[in-house]
Amino acid sequence: MVYHVYMSLPRPICTRVAREVESELERVFVEQQWTPSEGLRRILLEWLAAERFPQIEFRETRAGRRAALRGGPEVWEVAAAAGPGRAMSAVVGQRFAGTRTEALEEALAYAKEYPAQIDPIVAREERLARM
Repeated sequence: MVYHVYMSLPRPICTRVAREVESELERVFVEQQWTPSEGLRRILLEWLAAERFPQIEFRETRAGRRAALRGGPEVWEVAAAAGPGRAMSAVVGQRFAGTRTEALEEALAYAKEYPAQIDPIVAREERLARM
């Protein structure tokens, strides 16, 4: 099977995958309710982000798939504690005392790099906390 991935490129990227890879991709697409194009795009974007931010993983939660520190809090939690500037502070360090400073800094860097994925979660959680 040939998959086409459309991103902000002037042309699609085409590739062939082995049948066992195709089966696994299809399983993930069905599980996540993604179209093949959407699924490949999301998988590639997550992989690229994980390459740049190795302490970040993506977890399936009741609210959807979210970025989190490996074995630690979700990125939005760190971003919310840091506030709009997304800077490391004593407040962030105290709130996540069991998490290495480097990991917290990486979460904040991720939040700055991907505000479209993090800011809506922070805003929603803050709204819910006020209720």
